Amino acid sequence: MRILDKYITKYFILPLLYCLLMFIALYVIIDLFGRLDEILKQNIHLGILWEYYISMIPLIVTQTAPVASLISTIYVLGALNKYGEITAMRAAGINIYRILMPFIYIGAAMTMLIFGVSEKILPQSMRKAESIQENFLDRADKNKPINKKVIPNIALYGKNNRLIFIDNFDISSKTAIGITILEQDKKDNVLLKINAHEAKWIDGKWLFSNILTYKLDDKGMVAGSPEFFQKKVINMEKPKDLISKGTNYEYMGFHDLSNYIKNFSGASPKLITRLRVDLHQKISLPFASLVVILIGSGFALRIRQRGKATALLGIGMSIVIGFIYYAFMASCIAFGKSGSLPPFLSAHLANILFGSIGIILIRN
Repeated sequence: MRILDKYITKYFILPLLYCLLMFIALYVIIDLFGRLDEILKQNIHLGILWEYYISMIPLIVTQTAPVASLISTIYVLGALNKYGEITAMRAAGINIYRILMPFIYIGAAMTMLIFGVSEKILPQSMRKAESIQENFLDRADKNKPINKKVIPNIALYGKNNRLIFIDNFDISSKTAIGITILEQDKKDNVLLKINAHEAKWIDGKWLFSNILTYKLDDKGMVAGSPEFFQKKVINMEKPKDLISKGTNYEYMGFHDLSNYIKNFSGASPKLITRLRVDLHQKISLPFASLVVILIGSGFALRIRQRGKATALLGIGMSIVIGFIYYAFMASCIAFGKSGSLPPFLSAHLANILFGSIGIILIRN
C-alpha cells in the first residue's frame, strides 16, 4: 500500500505545484503591468520589485492553495479513472476510502501548513510589502527620504476602548510621530482626544511631547478649554504591540487577533461581532483545501469521459465548484458580520456543508 500512496502523492503534488506557480506568476504579471507607469516614472530598482513580490508570495499561496488543490484532485482522479486505474484498485479489494487516503493526508498537511504560514509568516511579510508599497510604489514625492525601518500609518484599537492613530513609527529608535488618541465610551462616543507631536519609549514608558488634549461632550463638541503639556507620560501600547497590531487585522495571526479583540471587549457589539467572524475565519480558511479535496473527489470519481474531454471537464468542474464554494462562503461571512449568523457558524458553515456533501458523494 505504501507504493500506491507514493504513486498517488507524486501524481498529486506535481500539478499542485504547477498550479501554485501559475497563480503566483499570473498575480505578479497582472500587478506588474498595472503598476508599470508608476514603476517607470519612479525609476524603481528591480531589487525593490523583487523584494515586494517575494513578500506577497505567502498571501498568494494562502489564497490560491484551495483552488490549486481542487484542480489537482479533479485532474488526478479524472486521469486515474480515464485509464481504468480506479477500477483496477477496486478489483484488487481496495475500498474507495483507502484510495483517497493520500488526498486526505495531503489536505490535512496543507491545512496545517497554511495555518502556520498565516500565523507566523504572513503578518511579517505583509508589513514588509506595505512598507515597500508606501515608500516606493505609491510614493508621490520622489525627493522624500526613504526609511525602511519606519512603519507608516498605524491605526489600531487599543486597550480601554481607545482608537490610536500614528503617522510614523521608527522601529530602531522606538519613536512615534504624529499621534492621535481617541478615548471612547461603550457607545463609541469620543470622550477625550489627545494630539501629540512625538512619543518616545523610554524605560518602559511612553514620554509624549507637545501634547494637546480636548474633552468632548455627548454631542462631540469640545467641552471646556484644551490643555497643553510640553512633556507627559501617557499610557499606550508597547512598541511590539504597535508593530503587530498596527498591521491590517485581516493579516494578523489568530493569537494576535484574539488579543486585539480582548483589548477592547467593551466596544460596540457590532464591531466585536465583525472581528469575531474574522477570528473564526483564521481557522476555517486553512481547512478550505481539505474541504475542496473531499468535494472534488466526490465529483471527479464520476468522470467517465475519455481523451481530451476528461481534462476539459475537470477544469470546468473545478471552476464551477470553486465559484459556488467561495460565493457561499462570502455570503455566510457577510451574514455573520451583519449579525444574522453567529460568528462561528458564519465562518465554518461553508466547510461543514461542502465537506458533508463531499463525503456523501464519495460514499455513494
